[in-house]
Amino acid sequence: MLIFLTGFKVQCLYAFEVIRRAKKMAHIPQLFGIVISFLVMCRVSSLDNFEDEAPKILYDSNENYFHIRAVRDVNLANSLWVNMDSIEKPSFDRVYQPSYDEKLATITRYLESLQLSFYFPFYGYFTEFVTLDVDGRIFMKKMLDYNEQCNSFVAPLATKLSFHREGSYIKYNDTGKSFVVQWGNVDLLFRNEEQNLNMQVTLYENGTIQFVYKQISTSVFALLRDGLIKDVTIGTSDSVEYDGNHSFPYGVIALRNRINKDFDIKNGTVIVMSPLTTCNWFTSCELCAQIRTDNFNCVWCPQLNRCSNYGIDRGVND
Repeated sequence: MLIFLTGFKVQCLYAFEVIRRAKKMAHIPQLFGIVISFLVMCRVSSLDNFEDEAPKILYDSNENYFHIRAVRDVNLANSLWVNMDSIEKPSFDRVYQPSYDEKLATITRYLESLQLSFYFPFYGYFTEFVTLDVDGRIFMKKMLDYNEQCNSFVAPLATKLSFHREGSYIKYNDTGKSFVVQWGNVDLLFRNEEQNLNMQVTLYENGTIQFVYKQISTSVFALLRDGLIKDVTIGTSDSVEYDGNHSFPYGVIALRNRINKDFDIKNGTVIVMSPLTTCNWFTSCELCAQIRTDNFNCVWCPQLNRCSNYGIDRGVND
């Protein structure tokens, strides 16, 4: 910081000296050029010091099903980042590079369905199968058909991603306590330049979801603001639509709607989604009747032997 301020002071003194001489000599073109150069130098200096940005809380709020905390902290992101290259082969699964057609569209949409070594609680329901999506999502079920639709997913940055460059990959690893997926050196398809996007998702056995964005060349807010990308999903969703008109999916955490100049996704962004208690966690009538959550009105159904928020959950059909 001291070096930056010293350089800034030198730039200011230099600019002021040039302005004084230019006025004396009436060299207006020279003055204009120096002022422009000065502004450019200041702009470049501020960008070069982005990695030195102090840790900042971007978002901290309860969202019905999760408590969401987003921070920008390069050191924290580096400490949470799992070095997939250091994992020994017996516990490491595979590296995946999908095949593409002439328009750089993936020939196969999904990677594959996997069985976790633990049951992952998602919106209060336990699942042991996930399916990796090439375009930045983890579907929370076993997909039987490549064209099958699923609205139950975890998405760090779901959009059209390109793996056409050498060195692009998806890696994943199951530790028995957590499941880590990494999209590495992938490109966004809105323009033909290297994006060098590197991000990880970790699913912990207690239901916590962690997004770490180690490297992303362009701010997501800027891309959305300028209309360069539109079909972007960030957050989680469960698949049940319960109000009859198919417009209100159960359990949607759409972080894309929160993205702005204060809450943006750049290098060093970390998002932690900690699960909150919901009705279907309660396994007895006593617990269901005695414990009240801040967001749900739980009732016990003796026929189904289940606690529910008046059926507003995945068990609505039951």
